[in-house]
Amino acid sequence: MINGDVRPAWGGTVARWFWALVAFNFYALFLLSAFEQNIPYLFDAKLVSEMRAAGNVFEINDRGWKDHYIWRLFASVVITALVAFLAGAIARLKGGVVAVVANIPSILVWGAMLFVITHGNPIEGQTGFTVVSVVAIPLTTGVAYYFGRIGGETQSSEFPDDTVLGIRPYHWMWIVFPIYLYAVGIVFVLAKFIVLQLLTWRDMSIVGAIVSLLGLIPVILWIYPLTFVYRVLAGSALSEKSAGIKAIANAGVITGGAVLALGMQLASFWLLQKLMSWWYR
Repeated sequence: MINGDVRPAWGGTVARWFWALVAFNFYALFLLSAFEQNIPYLFDAKLVSEMRAAGNVFEINDRGWKDHYIWRLFASVVITALVAFLAGAIARLKGGVVAVVANIPSILVWGAMLFVITHGNPIEGQTGFTVVSVVAIPLTTGVAYYFGRIGGETQSSEFPDDTVLGIRPYHWMWIVFPIYLYAVGIVFVLAKFIVLQLLTWRDMSIVGAIVSLLGLIPVILWIYPLTFVYRVLAGSALSEKSAGIKAIANAGVITGGAVLALGMQLASFWLLQKLMSWWYR
């Protein structure tokens, strides 16, 4: 019994802790890849364009993190917060401690990176990565504990014991793939939106407002399909429909939403480029 209720069929406390560890690192790998995939287009767009214009074959995986150590640290903090919250929700009890334990592989990676940087051949951004590695270990540990604890408390107070954040646990095994697909798009458009706000924050004109709106539209379009799928899985949308109808609806929204978001992203950024070159020239 848990809090007077029947113990969930998918496992007790130890099982929850185990799956929390697995989910933390599984989701972290996917989300970290989403941040890394965006590096060429957020920071090296000119280089990519020049390489392709010269007829060179451009491979994203060949670029890696290069000297973008601040982006690497930022990605680690954001991802740790997200996956720690999920791990804490799965664990429910001692969510903060479980998330810290789950973060150990990440700490080992940072430690290995620090060792290689200080004892191996020089790399791009060596000094920056050295500092970031030292900072990342205690920082991500603290973030993991805090958000893991919040995730556990949220799960215990807001959602039934036989769910994880309101949806059945087995859904978290497949939803990581559409989350990864959408994360690639969300990271890109959200970063672009933030940069736009920093570049135009003094512009109080109608054109400035339009620029902000055009930057915001792709963000909304990339996020909304995931919120709809969550509502379906949580039972707050299409609750009267059969499981088959829900599955078809989710597949359609995931696929169609990505196509629509990408199309609007291209259209919005094309229009933004034209508008900003005219207004801010």
